[in-house]
Amino acid sequence: MGRTQSRFAATDPAEYEHFMGRWSERLAKPFLDFAGIQPGERVLDVGCGTGVLTAALAETGAQAIGIDASEAYLDGARRCRSHPNIAYELGDVRRMRFVDGSFDACVSTLVLDIIPEAEQVVAEMQRVVRPGGLVASGVHDFWGGHAAFALVWDTGSVFDPGISALRDDLKAHPLGWAGGQAALWRRTGLAEVTEIPIVISRDYASFADYWSNFTTGQGRLGARLKELPDEVRGEIQRHVRAGYLAGLPDGPRSFPTIVRAVCGVASGRA
Repeated sequence: MGRTQSRFAATDPAEYEHFMGRWSERLAKPFLDFAGIQPGERVLDVGCGTGVLTAALAETGAQAIGIDASEAYLDGARRCRSHPNIAYELGDVRRMRFVDGSFDACVSTLVLDIIPEAEQVVAEMQRVVRPGGLVASGVHDFWGGHAAFALVWDTGSVFDPGISALRDDLKAHPLGWAGGQAALWRRTGLAEVTEIPIVISRDYASFADYWSNFTTGQGRLGARLKELPDEVRGEIQRHVRAGYLAGLPDGPRSFPTIVRAVCGVASGRA
């Protein structure tokens, strides 16, 4: 399965909030603390989605623009995360309209690993940042750092070659490895590059709460599960439930998630 076959379908903001937004809210503050965004700075959020990180930027006192290719997600952001310091706009993050050096910083979370032209996007992120400004990103670590999904990937791979190919494709993506983003930052010409792991917890009230992440077609794994015949999907669910319960009563479970965060300085710093 080529990476272009595992694109993320961004169509329903409410379903995305349940699938990912509730967890990316936990990521926003530690990520911005790591990136060192300061009040008053003009910051671009690339692939802003439903505006989680954009809103966190505004709350720090930054002037934020959120850009995304999904009008549906932007509508959700405008409804739920409006702020005087925020402007949301539709755009292609591979070819952004902004002139060179328009921003003090450019940030992105949980985006670059789902864009086939990630190197082009990072080059654009650097271009629109002033010399000495910051360029930062965070993506999931798919090697051992995504336990909540690994249970479904590994179980589903036994029953469906499509899920197996998807899992292998995701794990082959170098941005999901430790040091993968840092290597891209350096190739792009960014300086003073630092990459760290940020750990957040995904907490589920029950197996039903956990499994609901995979039933609406959100994300690449959810989309594949939705395509399967009912009997195959039901068999995967049965085995995943056994793994979730691990012989214990149904109830709350917590899964650690690692996000690899990277930050670098745009060329031209004095």
